[in-house]
Amino acid sequence: MVSASSSQLSEPFSQPTITSTLRSILSSIPLIRVLVRRDLRLRYHSSVLGYLWTLIEPLLLAGAYYFVFTILRGTTEPMYPLLVLTGVLIWSMFTKTVRFAVNSLVKNASLLQQVHFPHATLIVSKCGANYIITFMSMLVLIPFMIMYEISVTWRIVYVAYGLLMSGVLAAAIGFLLAPANVRYRDIDHLVGFLTRVGFFLTPIMYTIAYIPQKYLAWYLFGNPMAVNITIVRSGILGEPLMITPTAALISAASTFVLLWFGLLVYSRYQNKAVKYL
Repeated sequence: MVSASSSQLSEPFSQPTITSTLRSILSSIPLIRVLVRRDLRLRYHSSVLGYLWTLIEPLLLAGAYYFVFTILRGTTEPMYPLLVLTGVLIWSMFTKTVRFAVNSLVKNASLLQQVHFPHATLIVSKCGANYIITFMSMLVLIPFMIMYEISVTWRIVYVAYGLLMSGVLAAAIGFLLAPANVRYRDIDHLVGFLTRVGFFLTPIMYTIAYIPQKYLAWYLFGNPMAVNITIVRSGILGEPLMITPTAALISAASTFVLLWFGLLVYSRYQNKAVKYL
């Protein structure tokens, strides 16, 4: 006799639709919590400093950026180290989530072949773990905010919004490409290359002020992460959005359209992809 819980776990396999995938994610929140805790625990397993690395690594990066761009280069950009570090932290969360999401079926092949559970929880739990790590890492921004005399305002909510949309975008890409990556491992290499190129095409080491005004609208439309990073920076600085609300809305809409399409592809092909693991 099959229990109700077992029926819920096997539901994504019997009804590969967007609705059933979303329903399986919502019904598997306890499992997602377990996977998030496991990921956080394994990330710093056998590490003496443990979770302190979430602060030490960005602090070392901040010191390096300050030395290179402020002391050696002598940049005149105000608060440049703070802006760069913010961009690096958000981009790091995005790329780590994308790379794991694209490889979520491949890297967990043995688990997927032995246990029936909603595959999508692997991607969602990774997003959750990276959210936690990024929030902890962003604590290193506080000394810079104090140094530059930046007060926390209600616009700090922009930070949460930018992080949320970055995770949604990463998950959307993962859902879209994970099934195909099982058959064609070239996709992982292509994604790795594109994320490295994207580092230079996204305002991480610079701001959108460097983008010519006549190209700005198309640039923001084609690069949602540029929008997300810029929104987070506005929240950190406590300033009005550096982009128009229209650009932010278009970016959000395109991200959710991509998520819908990614879920459609993932729901339709996830079970077929598992057969090739």
